[in-house]
Amino acid sequence: MDQLLNEVSQALGASLNPDINTRVAAELKLSQLMEVGDWLGPGNDLDFTTERAIASTDKPSKSFDASRSIYLADKDSILLVEHSAGTLLQRRYVPEHWSPFFPAFKGNAPGTELKDKIRDTILHGLSDPIRKIRSIAGFALSTIAQSDWPDECPNLFVLLIELLSSGSSDSVDGTMRVFAEFIKTELSEDQILPVLRQLLPVLLNVIGSPERHSQLTRYRALSVFYQCMQVLFMVKDEHPQAVKEATEFVLPTWLNALKVLLEIDPRQDVASSEHWDGLSIRLQVFKILERVTYGFSRVISSSLPVFMAIALSHLEQLLPTFHTFYLQSDATPTPGTTEDPSEVDLLTRLTSSILEFLATASRTNSGKAWLSSNDGQQALPSLIRHIVAWAQMTNDEEEQWATDVNAFIADDNNEESWTIRDTGCDLMEVLIERIPGTAGPALPAITLQLAREAMHGRTSSMANWWKPLEAALAICGSAARHVPSEGAEPAARDIGSLLTDEIPALLSLRDVPFLQGRSFVFASNYSKHLPPELTEQYLCAALDILEHQETPIPVKVSAIVAIKNFCLRIVSEDDVGYEEVVAQAPRIVRDLTPLLGATTDESLSLVADALFVAVEINESKWLTTEITEPLVAALMQVWVQNVKDPILLSTLSDSFVTLAKCPIPEVYQAVVKHTLPTLASAMSHPGVGESWINSSAIDLATSLMRGATKGNLGEGFFAVLGPALFACILATEDREVIQNGIECLTLVIRKGCDQLMNFVSPTTGETGLTLVLKVVAAQLGPASLESEAGGLFIGDMIVHLLRNATAGSEQLRSVLPELLGALVRRMETAKTATFMQSLIIPFAYLIHERRDELLTLLLSMAVGTTNGLDILIKAWCENVEAIQGAWAQNMSVVAFCDLFVCENPALRAIQVQGDLIIRPETKDVPTEWTSVPFPVRALKILVSELRNSGEDALAVAEGKRHATGEVDVDLEVDEDDGEEWADEEDLYRGLKSEEMGFLSQYLDEAALGERDEPESVESDMRADPVSHLDTRTHLISFFRQCAQSNVNDFSRVADEMNMEEMMILKKAISG
Repeated sequence: MDQLLNEVSQALGASLNPDINTRVAAELKLSQLMEVGDWLGPGNDLDFTTERAIASTDKPSKSFDASRSIYLADKDSILLVEHSAGTLLQRRYVPEHWSPFFPAFKGNAPGTELKDKIRDTILHGLSDPIRKIRSIAGFALSTIAQSDWPDECPNLFVLLIELLSSGSSDSVDGTMRVFAEFIKTELSEDQILPVLRQLLPVLLNVIGSPERHSQLTRYRALSVFYQCMQVLFMVKDEHPQAVKEATEFVLPTWLNALKVLLEIDPRQDVASSEHWDGLSIRLQVFKILERVTYGFSRVISSSLPVFMAIALSHLEQLLPTFHTFYLQSDATPTPGTTEDPSEVDLLTRLTSSILEFLATASRTNSGKAWLSSNDGQQALPSLIRHIVAWAQMTNDEEEQWATDVNAFIADDNNEESWTIRDTGCDLMEVLIERIPGTAGPALPAITLQLAREAMHGRTSSMANWWKPLEAALAICGSAARHVPSEGAEPAARDIGSLLTDEIPALLSLRDVPFLQGRSFVFASNYSKHLPPELTEQYLCAALDILEHQETPIPVKVSAIVAIKNFCLRIVSEDDVGYEEVVAQAPRIVRDLTPLLGATTDESLSLVADALFVAVEINESKWLTTEITEPLVAALMQVWVQNVKDPILLSTLSDSFVTLAKCPIPEVYQAVVKHTLPTLASAMSHPGVGESWINSSAIDLATSLMRGATKGNLGEGFFAVLGPALFACILATEDREVIQNGIECLTLVIRKGCDQLMNFVSPTTGETGLTLVLKVVAAQLGPASLESEAGGLFIGDMIVHLLRNATAGSEQLRSVLPELLGALVRRMETAKTATFMQSLIIPFAYLIHERRDELLTLLLSMAVGTTNGLDILIKAWCENVEAIQGAWAQNMSVVAFCDLFVCENPALRAIQVQGDLIIRPETKDVPTEWTSVPFPVRALKILVSELRNSGEDALAVAEGKRHATGEVDVDLEVDEDDGEEWADEEDLYRGLKSEEMGFLSQYLDEAALGERDEPESVESDMRADPVSHLDTRTHLISFFRQCAQSNVNDFSRVADEMNMEEMMILKKAISG
């Protein structure tokens, strides 16, 4: 044992060595020693304490002594050092050897007595005078609590509260480190409220005692309170009354305390050149205010105007500091915290939190009321100016973006980032939405004013004169969809002045590339409102930028963004400037194509996106083979080099669809010529374990066919594609490749079935139909019993084969019994509803087309002790409600109607599953169903379809419609917050009221069959009457005809319906 401890001691000491190789070797040695497993195992009463000699120093001495790193005081103590043993405890020992609770557990857990001693020592470590020891102890204890509390150490929470109430600054600091994780992960719903009742008053005392506790300790107390608010918000639906009482009792006191904290001049917290610890407190306060406003807005509503005014005051008072440390050319390094000097982003994080709070507050009624009041109206211009001022580009951003194109694009376009500029843009949009009459005109006016001030600053040689204008253009440009830029309103006039008088002069300012580039983007944001001559001027200027090799990166990127925006926003002949954009389309594609081979990552995605929208202009009628061939070659090279990038591949796929849609035959032929051989080769020769290459190649081949019209795949298309496609599908076990391959085959059948039916494999001599049947058999065979994913699209493929195989109809007819028999037999073992639908829908189609012939075939088909018809009908009746997709659902309805009127006695005699038998006294027994004749079940299914198709659309969305046609959505909001959010983004499952109205109209039109077919519906499906069947009208007509003629004893079958079904039938028949 002594030898093992000596080895541990030496390894721990070596882990402090400044030489990286020595440290790495020591870590490996410690890992090996941990595997020995018995040096802290059962029977070894070892305990942990600290060695202050080493832990008191932030960095180990370069001349270290291994013997100082760890030593045995006695049998019951091992001294835990700051980096080495602490790392061993928290990262290795606890997760791997403490409890089977942890996923990384490897065995040799200590006994109960030893665990108690270790926990007790770690608990004492929370009060250690050395901060890093407290940090290690806090992390270790919070980790141990995950497995031990409350079962093995039920008094842990009480002990932590005692430490928190002890008055010791060290104890409070150490305990906060535990609570930060404890509240987040360890409390169940029934424990939260009792725990918070004891914890929150103690936290408040800590926050209110700056003379006893450091700023960072008080920050941690606020962090724990923030986590408490998060937890309360998450459980308020389960415990509404308890949470309401807790927040109404606790929050007013806390809000007063937070107000006191914020009323202290924030400039005091940035006066020190050593640390900005105080900013961490303000950062946490504004995060708390934002969460409380969002989750418990009624409690804070009366205080919101005060907090909003304080927030604006913070923006004003801290702005000079932002200028000094982030914008000036001679800016000094930004201080961090006393614990982490590298934490230099406190000021920017604080500002983002302030802006986020203001955005959330502005969405409430109280916030809107303040913004609309005299005080708010007077403060609004200052608020907008400060949003712009804080959104200015920092020195670090300017330096990085000037040389790193991908970083520039990522920061400028990343919707998930949350920089000051991002939060400022979000707040500005909220302000315009909430008070459009004042914020809407104010932003363009301030931007115009800043443009004129910038020109004055330029002539006066002011430093960074361009930064406020660049930020203003970014903020105003991002709000383009909210700012009224048409008509005679002030906002429209100011936007017009910017576009006409100010921006053109900025396009040639090469000494300020970021402002030059932002000017292009700003103009494109408002491109729909430019006069034609300015559209051409801006677009040509952007293209000139691309054609100059020496253009700085930010300008070139901005020019591409602007070109993309012009192509996206001016898309129809009714848009002003449409002819000018169409005229420049060839030049756009010529200029962008070479950039595909010269860019990577974010910049490549930008170029690919811009090319995609450019090719779409005017339905690609302007394309020529001279433009297309180099473009396709470049796109294929991009595919080869980025085959594992799903986002980029999606753009490429869309681009090939658009190129293939071009109405000029020579262009389509050029696209196929330069893509299909390469794609077929990639399908045939994948590397080992590189199935994504096959899948991606199949996707792109499918994209070509999506763009092509039916019957115009081009001569020899499938002769090139077929051998590789069949070989790929039949040889792989990869589900994605199989699914993509079947989808590709389906599209071949839909767009060029004749080519498939005439295809003969050059290697095996098998026909295309034979190979299709082999694909079907492979997906229905024994291998599909483990996974049905590959067969999900089989039914769709078979239906289209039945619909389109006119050239080989006799060939298909000869194999149809075998094909249908395979489908029926697989129904007996199918597990998932989606797979069952794939097996059923081909029969639904055949019943509608050739009912009697199919029924005869199925009756003659022996399957075990029964026949194919019996299996099909029972499976269909049990899975009919799970059928998805408009065409499949409509086809199922039509086929059931055809079956109901069929007089075949064998069909009518089949007994199928009926209604669920509800027996409360036997609720624990297996589910039971009634057994009914097929006609009864068929009628029940059709009545259910009528009921579903006849529901009012808004009833589906659980709302109501006024007589005016407006939507009155039942928000079911909490009583706690209903008043504050009542006229706000009236959210119902994430939708605003206007979005809810659109959805309601959409659903109504869907129910009435009035909505146009979506673009995703292929032309061959639009020609099928089933695709646009009005189910409600069809069923009402069907029921009336059956009742009038008493088809197949309709009246007797109708008597088997329940009361609700009977009422629906009577209403349908009587009108």
